[in-house]
Amino acid sequence: MDKAAGFAPTEGNAVAGTDSVSDVDYRLIGLSPQYWSYTRLSVGDLNSLPLINGVDCFIAPRHLDAESDASSDQWHIFPLSRVLLRGVVTAIDKRPNGCTLIVIDDGTGAIDCRCWEESSNSAFHLPALLPQHQTSINKNGLRYDIGDSVEVMGKIKTLTAGNASSAAGSTLSENNTTQLEVRFGCVREVHATSICTIDKQQTYIANVRNSESVHWLKCINVEKEVCEQNSTMKNGKEVLSLLGDKISSSLLRDGDSTTIGKKNVLVRQCCQTSQRFRQALFYCHCEATLETLDSTFSFRDALLNHLLDCESELRHIGSCLHHSATEDCMDLYGAEPNSMPPPFLFTFQSTCSDASLSSIARSLVESTNLPDANMQRLFQKTFAAMTKDGLLSLYDPEEDLYLLVSCNRVLEPFLKRSKGMDDGGFVRPNIPEPFFIRSIPRKRLNELASYLATQQSNSS
Repeated sequence: MDKAAGFAPTEGNAVAGTDSVSDVDYRLIGLSPQYWSYTRLSVGDLNSLPLINGVDCFIAPRHLDAESDASSDQWHIFPLSRVLLRGVVTAIDKRPNGCTLIVIDDGTGAIDCRCWEESSNSAFHLPALLPQHQTSINKNGLRYDIGDSVEVMGKIKTLTAGNASSAAGSTLSENNTTQLEVRFGCVREVHATSICTIDKQQTYIANVRNSESVHWLKCINVEKEVCEQNSTMKNGKEVLSLLGDKISSSLLRDGDSTTIGKKNVLVRQCCQTSQRFRQALFYCHCEATLETLDSTFSFRDALLNHLLDCESELRHIGSCLHHSATEDCMDLYGAEPNSMPPPFLFTFQSTCSDASLSSIARSLVESTNLPDANMQRLFQKTFAAMTKDGLLSLYDPEEDLYLLVSCNRVLEPFLKRSKGMDDGGFVRPNIPEPFFIRSIPRKRLNELASYLATQQSNSS
């Protein structure tokens, strides 16, 4: 039995295109229950899985109806991250760092499995995933030996990306908006989370002396379940269709310029974000990273109001506290120092020392066990969340200097100069995006660029 499942196509096989949204779209991968499950595979099939857009994928042919077009949707793509293997230990290598490297061979191939031995008295010790796995721990001082039959549950780790296949990639990308990169011949290993030594007693109790045959049959059955039209195994795109239009559109809208609605953040009635934040930052709290100490965003609102008030007081570059850094910042996005109000650069410590912000932060954490520590944590976590959301940017780590990425003083000047939408028609396409522009979510930039283009066309 040299091919248990047969779901990994070779490089020469023709793989038909998918829908406009790919099965390996980064927004949908985590929706698939199979991605988080331990899928039974033979070692040979695991080694031959293609790497599609950096994700290990399992491909199986679909069962098409007689009326279906045989040239489309012929393959089912399932991203995988975890596997369940069964084989014989052929080599053991104990490493000085506590890691043990074992080689598992099941007749279709061999693969390295890494595991880390933990004492049951360790604070980091976790119980076994299955009861029978617990009984095999520390048997005669060792978990396993060469020649033992073992069952391994672990995560797939790709060590080398293999060779790119332009033919398979172009075929997969026929009906997709983005090109898919398909690679074959990847080198992989398994980081084991649980290893069970299969002894005679366990074999008799669990599978009546035929556990190896049961494993092979289950590997073969994986492909059959995938090929069935009403299978319980679904990838992220199939799960997305079950979530309804509202949730599906919200998931697909992030980062996709083709799904941006006609209503931008200035007129969208999606949450209770104040109009000041929408106009000044082109942002609403629907895009915010949640901080548990500030679940209602009351501290974030106070911090944003404080920063916008400080920015509004800056009329010209001569009034900036960080004059040199402000000039450098404006030069990065192509603005002359005296041509517009300067951006607002500030330090983390200056906000922590503000009495009003400190009072609001303390009122939020005063009921916790460690109010002083949690108040400092609230400041730090809120800054980190706002940096992740593209509202702030750490401009100079050595000086602890942050930039408020506002529309009027940062985003609009950059977009107008790079796209030739300023008053003088000035275009500087050779200037690369500054690092603080690259941290802005693409959706926000696309919406703002579309809004500015609309404003320009209406004015003309």
